Formats: sequence, structure tokens, C-alpha cells
Amino acid sequence: MARDRKPPVPLGRRLSRWFTAAVVLLLLWLGGALAFLDQVEHLPAPDETPTDGIVVLTGGTARLATALRLLDANRAERLLVSGVGATVSKASLQQALLPSMPDSRQVSGDWRHLDLQVLFDCCVDLGFEAADTAGNAAETAGWIATRGYRSIRLVTANYHLPRAMVEFGRRLPGIAILPHPVQPDQLRVEGWWQRRQAAAFLLGEYSKYLLALLRARLDGAIAGALDGTGGNAGSDAGGGRPAD
Repeated sequence: MARDRKPPVPLGRRLSRWFTAAVVLLLLWLGGALAFLDQVEHLPAPDETPTDGIVVLTGGTARLATALRLLDANRAERLLVSGVGATVSKASLQQALLPSMPDSRQVSGDWRHLDLQVLFDCCVDLGFEAADTAGNAAETAGWIATRGYRSIRLVTANYHLPRAMVEFGRRLPGIAILPHPVQPDQLRVEGWWQRRQAAAFLLGEYSKYLLALLRARLDGAIAGALDGTGGNAGSDAGGGRPAD
């Protein structure tokens, strides 16, 4: 007896379904983007609690100036500048900072009594290996492992902080990460929809944030599956203690 076959769905109906699905996904993405940018615009003031180390991600003098102020205020014992170009030196970083420091709007403190040379010589490390945010996290993992740190303050631009926290959390399990957002000089989140370039950049950052979240969830699912397999194998082998 021949099986009854359902008639094929007309092409027009299939296209309508795909279009509806695409519109729903677009609206969900846009709603998430608006929530993301509102969160970035209203990030809480950074905590002043001391940490073992400070990590600043390259991308503007405001970030580095803020990190140096925190280092000078004894908020940590050392500072890592992650993602430095191959031709950059401590001397060239100091020269780049000097013009902006006396009248910087991004940081507080009395810069007249801050000796950049002393800070750079004693307590600043440069990281040259990172090419992206995931690379910053991997570079930081090596730095804190070498020094035995258990907590860091992460200094970066406010719009970049959510993605950086995801990447650093993924690469640094068990490490306390204190976020420290900085308002960039050249890209303000406020009124972003009125500036085409700012809107394109910030919406692109939101998309990168979603991809970072997806990678973190996949890593967590894979790690959970492996832990479950390892635990079952240990039990079958004689009730050994599961690996941490």
C-alpha cells in the first residue's frame, strides 16, 4: 500500500515563512542592541577595591591614563598593557600620554605629582602578543599565572567592556575580574543614533558581543559534557574522585 505523501508547500508560502522568521530575528537583534547600548551608557561607577593586578587594553590614551592613575593610587601592584604594537616602547607610550594628561577630562587626580618614568620602570609590563580581545585574555592569563595573581582590574572602553568581560571570564576561570569602564575621547555612546559612524560601530560591537557570548556558551556546554563523561568514567573505574 503506497504511503500518502503530503503535497509540497508552495514556494510563495515558504518564502513568506522565511521572510517572517527573518523579520522576527531582526527585531530580536535590534531589541537586544538597544538594551545593550542602554546598559553601556549607564554602567555603574567603577569600584575602587584594590586588586592584585591591573590590565588595560590598548585603544586610546584615556584608557592608559586611567590605568596609570589607578596604579599610582596603589589599587594594584603591577599593570599590564595588553595588545601593544611590535614597534611600541615604554618611552613612546609616555610621549603619547604627556599631551593629554594635564587637561584630561577622563580621569581625576593630581597629575603634577605623577612620575611616569618611575611608574613605567617599576610596575608596568607591555604585552605584544594580543591581536584581539580573545588574545588580550590569553595574554593576561599567562601574565597572572606567572605572578600568581587571583584578581585583576580590567580597564577598557565602556562599549568594549561587556565583550571583554565575556572573553576574560572564559579564559580566566577562578580569577576575580573587576570591570573599570572608561569613556573614550572619540566615541561617546550618548546620542549614538544621531551619528551614522558611531551607530555602525556600536551595532557592530554588539554583534561581536553576541558572538563572544555564543562561544562562551559552547565552551561551557563542551566542558560540561566532558566533565560528565570524565565523572562517569571515574565511577566505572572504581569510584575515583572526579577531576577538578
